[in-house]
Amino acid sequence: MSDRAALKDQVFLRMALEISRLGTCCRLKVGCILLRPDGGLASGGFNGALPGMPHCTPDTCGPGMRCLHTSHAEENALSFCDGTISVAYVTDEPCLVCTRALVRRGARRVVFARPYTSIAEQERAERQAILDHFGVKWEQLELSL
Repeated sequence: MSDRAALKDQVFLRMALEISRLGTCCRLKVGCILLRPDGGLASGGFNGALPGMPHCTPDTCGPGMRCLHTSHAEENALSFCDGTISVAYVTDEPCLVCTRALVRRGARRVVFARPYTSIAEQERAERQAILDHFGVKWEQLELSL
């Protein structure tokens, strides 16, 4: 990978990290940046409650609890862009549902910083089958400071 390509990865992943700060989930704040096939910025999103719905509270969401109040960052980013995307930069490894949505819109490369550690084996296997079928590059990248 060229120095320029590595720099772009760092910048776009850092953008995802910055936008994640706007997330309203008490358990985990996630950000997503999407690129068009020409390399231009298509959209960004963070996880949070639907517009007009109450945000998470420590009683409804937190460590060890599954959050049911928020839309995922990938879902929100995809909702605010049109057309095909090619790359997704996400602070946290996407779940199966978000992987499907990203691939459906054209993503063939997904770059993330933190792994999804609590994923069930069946979900992991199905996600991997999709990635293999479509030839999606799935890359964990450490953010440099």
